[in-house]
This record gives sequence, structure tokens and C-alpha cells, in this order.
Amino acid sequence: MGNFHSAKKLIAVSDKKGHTISVLNDILAFCGHENYLLAPAGESVPEDVQPAVLLLCDAQSSAADGFAVCVADYAFSAMPEIAALKPLTYSTVSDSADFTARNIRKLPEGFAAFEMIGVGVIGRVRLAADSLDRVGPALAAAAAAIACGISFAEVLDALNSLKIGD
Repeated sequence: MGNFHSAKKLIAVSDKKGHTISVLNDILAFCGHENYLLAPAGESVPEDVQPAVLLLCDAQSSAADGFAVCVADYAFSAMPEIAALKPLTYSTVSDSADFTARNIRKLPEGFAAFEMIGVGVIGRVRLAADSLDRVGPALAAAAAAIACGISFAEVLDALNSLKIGD
């Protein structure tokens, strides 16, 4: 008899640059959710792994069959094949997304700071990152982690604790 809670769940990530997978992996580890397997979207995965979240950071959508939730950059949410998935959206530029990063700035101490705003929630993030370019992948990873059932507060704690670089 297997433990249901230890069953592996798949988060498939479509991200050409690959930055989002490492941030998401760090968030999941920080929050104690090692039961998730991260893989590039479209890659074959073991049969005993259940599709859970499809994270679309670029417009290349893969087969979305069987995924409980789709998380997508708001910029792609109007594309018919992505809109059909009814995605949870994120954006660093549009206030219309489910999760947005606002007031993005570089602090003198070298942190990338921003406010992460969701439906009914807001939190401050001081991201130990080498550039402001890391805010987008951090926001995407945060939205996917929340879609996995991790609380907004836990995700904020994780983001504020991580060192994100090349």
C-alpha cells in the first residue's frame, strides 16, 4: 500500500530560458513539497507521476491533457489554445492578471524588490537576485507554487529566503 500523499505529481514547465524551473524547485523544497517532479513541458515522464500543473512561461503550449491547473503568462492568455485551458495568470506588466508584480525596483543592497499582488492578497518581496530580469521567473514560479496548494504566505517566505542567480 502506497502513501497517497507521497505520490509524485508533475509540474510541466514551458520556459525556454529555464530560470523558472530552478526557482520553482527551490520554492517547493523550501516549503517541504518534494512530492512534485518538475520537467520541461512535452518531456515524457514516468507512468506513476500524476500531471498536476502546466506552467506556460512562453507561447509554446504543449499537450495539456490531464493537468488539473494551467498557469500562464497573461500575455499569452488570449491565445485560443491557452484561453481554452482557463489559466491562472501572472504578469509583471498587466494589472489584469491573477498575480502581478508591481513597483519593481533594484535596492542599493542589490536586492530586486517588488510587491506581489494576487486576488485579495499582497506581499512584499526582497529577492536576492542578480538582476531585475529574475522577477518574472520568480513571479511565475510563485503562481505555480500557489496553484499547487502552497499558501501565499509560505511562497512569500520562500521568495524572500532564496538566492536567485545565473
